[in-house]
Amino acid sequence: MQFLTPLFWLATALLAVPILLHLVHREKTRRTPFASLMFLRRIPIKELQRRRLTHLFLLFLRCLGVFLLVLAFTRPVVTGIWLTQMNPLASRSVVILLDHSLSMSPQSRWERAMEAAEERIEDLGDSDEALVMAFGESAKVLSQWETSQEKLQAVLHKRAAPSFESTSYVEGLRVATEQFGASQKGRREIYLITDLQQAGLAGAAGWKIPESILVEVKDVGEGLPNLFVEDVRLERNVFAGQYPHPIVVRVGASHPQDVSGEAQLFIQGEMVDRKTFQIGGEGATNITFKPFQLNEGISRGRILVQPSDGIPADNVYHFVVERQEPRQVLVLGARKASALYLEKALSSGDNLPFTVKFSTPPGPAQIEPEQVPVVVMNDLEQLPEPARFQSYLERGGGLIVVLGNHVRSLSYNRDWQELLPAELTDRYFVRKKNKPFTSITEANWEHPIFSIFQDVHKAGIVSTQFYSYWQLSPKPGSTVLARFSEGAPVMVERSAGQGRIMLFASSLDAIWTDFPLRSAYVPFWYRSVQYAARWQSVPAALRINQVVPVEETAEESTVASSGTWNLIDPQGRRVISLDQEPPGFVPLEQPGHYEIRSQKRSNWVAVNCPVEESRLERVSLQEFQAAFVPLESRLQEASLEGSIKDQDRQQSLWWLLLLLALAVFMVESAVSNRRVTQS
Repeated sequence: MQFLTPLFWLATALLAVPILLHLVHREKTRRTPFASLMFLRRIPIKELQRRRLTHLFLLFLRCLGVFLLVLAFTRPVVTGIWLTQMNPLASRSVVILLDHSLSMSPQSRWERAMEAAEERIEDLGDSDEALVMAFGESAKVLSQWETSQEKLQAVLHKRAAPSFESTSYVEGLRVATEQFGASQKGRREIYLITDLQQAGLAGAAGWKIPESILVEVKDVGEGLPNLFVEDVRLERNVFAGQYPHPIVVRVGASHPQDVSGEAQLFIQGEMVDRKTFQIGGEGATNITFKPFQLNEGISRGRILVQPSDGIPADNVYHFVVERQEPRQVLVLGARKASALYLEKALSSGDNLPFTVKFSTPPGPAQIEPEQVPVVVMNDLEQLPEPARFQSYLERGGGLIVVLGNHVRSLSYNRDWQELLPAELTDRYFVRKKNKPFTSITEANWEHPIFSIFQDVHKAGIVSTQFYSYWQLSPKPGSTVLARFSEGAPVMVERSAGQGRIMLFASSLDAIWTDFPLRSAYVPFWYRSVQYAARWQSVPAALRINQVVPVEETAEESTVASSGTWNLIDPQGRRVISLDQEPPGFVPLEQPGHYEIRSQKRSNWVAVNCPVEESRLERVSLQEFQAAFVPLESRLQEASLEGSIKDQDRQQSLWWLLLLLALAVFMVESAVSNRRVTQS
């Protein structure tokens, strides 16, 4: 129950008035005429007994009337909980929705959240039912619909715990509303316990809570400073003895303030560098660590920011770096000069995963995919025997066939009919068609090769000029990745066993196209070779609720031959153990280093807290209401005065109390008059 004007409770002091009147009231004496008092002795009469309270029923009526007047002027408002207890017919189904995201992990916040959930369970009526849920980025139903407070309390203490997830109010409220499909009560309420973090409003546009569901928000948050690692520029794969670049670390603070601290870089548990920093009103600063030496294989690292604070988990950034040998790309061609642009594209820069080796056809007698993951056949007049490459493709090798002016279609279409993804029909000279050039106008921009060019970089591809190309007729089962403006395919691919074979319709040099002179040439062929080799760069670190790509982090041959493999979490506990085939993906729920362990090798992935959860800016209850609650629905919140006034206007309890007070005073007047008449 709420009171709009609680200061009127001071008027309860008026209850002392009728009590004092009853204490000091004297009975009127009846005079009797008498002849003379001279022969009578004067005896003092004790009047103590007259100072005791008399006529208690009359006193009760007067005190009750005064109390009802005072209560009426306090403007009481019956809230939903009390109203339900007073009206057994209005039984409720209540979803207790507990925010267990990372920002709720400080002990003081979590204790307040648990106390709020316990109190709401205790306030349930005998005819009410409730369900307990927890949410962060995803939502979890912790209990079934229950009427037993003891069972709900047990579930709350056993299964509710802070997590490392980010906050998504949309996901939590959406799943909560779905649970009412199995409820059995008329009134539907969601009791949301949260810190009202601003980042949780992401994705709220366009989704509203149904009007039939009331939402009450319990705010357990408060202003809390937080220091965290906001971003790290880091590569996982290293192809030299030293990490090739300085590591840039951005450290942020949730509330702009003057903070001094130190950042430390650890590799395999040993500190290799440390830097001090100062954060001012801008709320963030950059720190640069110098390159460091690496041993062979995988190294686990972490960046630690001090001083620690209420959320220590985001003061640490975990990562993995792996020193590898560069992969060899074999280029088969009679004219080495025509592939020099490709060599420069794959060999220019630091920390490159490829080395280019040239060979004349037909090439080595035996090519192993483990040593040579990609073979490029450049403008060959006649292709080698397909049997030399069929086994190579089936075992996972990648083959890129680049056409040119010296190609003879008969050899391609006859000898490689089973392997090539398209037939060669004819050479197309654009200038003979009264056009200066043609260009790529259509591409699968979601494909791994072209995805880097979508949005602002798309012009690097579509502005390229092609003067000649081979017209291709794709075969069934192949995929066209891009087309010229005339509709002819630019690049076609197909799978062959565990490998891939790709066919490019133009040349590598600058004779048939100006592509080698364009900025898109290097990333295009870099991504093409990566894709053909089925080699995808694993990030140095992932985030909570991302997944471990098992197929990329555990080699198929290793897993299949080892018989068993395990996934070990950062606490050293086994997450999943499989005797045969691993699943495609495994979710990550804790920050730290996960180990994918088999009998032959171990691989590691690093996981970190979601950075958006470290920003502790809050929203007001009104902003939350505007985001999720439709205008026609009421948001029941104890601190929201407008809501209470609306309920006061609807209930008008103070008028009822005034009428009751008037009735009491009328009864008091009748009783008082009757007593006077009798006396």
